[in-house]
Amino acid sequence: MAHEKEVGRMEPILDRAQTEQLLREAECPEEFLRRFLAAMETASEEDQLRLLRCQRCRQLDRVHDEQRKLDGLDYLRYKLERRCREKEGAHDQ
Repeated sequence: MAHEKEVGRMEPILDRAQTEQLLREAECPEEFLRRFLAAMETASEEDQLRLLRCQRCRQLDRVHDEQRKLDGLDYLRYKLERRCREKEGAHDQ
């Protein structure tokens, strides 16, 4: 049976240092890092999960923004490569 620090408070899954390292590796903003580490001490696990889910959504939005940028570059590259192939084909004839 798990030992509780206080009534209703379970030991964290990871210690504070491990959690901070994971959040930094995920490049979470400092403000989020401070909020989450504080939540580890005071908030319920459900509240901690809500914070993580919200941060994940923000980061996923940034991934999608970067993907849209890459899609634009790929489209331009495709058009240029196609034109180059068409020119090469015209020279071969």
